[in-house]
Amino acid sequence: MSPTTRRTHHGSTGPTPRTLALGYLALMATSGLVRGLAGTSGDGYLAALYFLSFPGSLLVTIFGAGPLGALLGGSGPGEGSPFGPMAYLVGGAAVNVLLIWGAAKTVRRLRRPRR
Repeated sequence: MSPTTRRTHHGSTGPTPRTLALGYLALMATSGLVRGLAGTSGDGYLAALYFLSFPGSLLVTIFGAGPLGALLGGSGPGEGSPFGPMAYLVGGAAVNVLLIWGAAKTVRRLRRPRR
C-alpha cells in the first residue's frame, strides 16, 4: 500500500486527509498563479477562487492583511500586482484546512467514550 492511500474499515482505499489538504492548497496556489500570469483583473474567475477559499480568505483579510496594511500604510498584498490575491487565496485555503482539522479534532474528542 502506498503512503498516500489508507485502508478504511470497509476495505476500500482512498486519499488520506493530508493528501486532500495538500491538494486543495496546491489547487488554490496554481489557480492564483495562472490568474496572475494571465494578467486579468476584476473577473469572475477571481470571484470563484475567493468563493472556494471562503471563509478563510475573509479571515485572512480581516485579521491579517487589514491590520498589516494599516500598520504599513498600504492597502495590502493586492496592491498593483496581478499576483496579489494569491496571499488571500492560499492563506485562506490554509486557514480552511486548519479550521476543518480543528473541527474534526474536536468532534473526535467529544465522541470519545468517557472512563
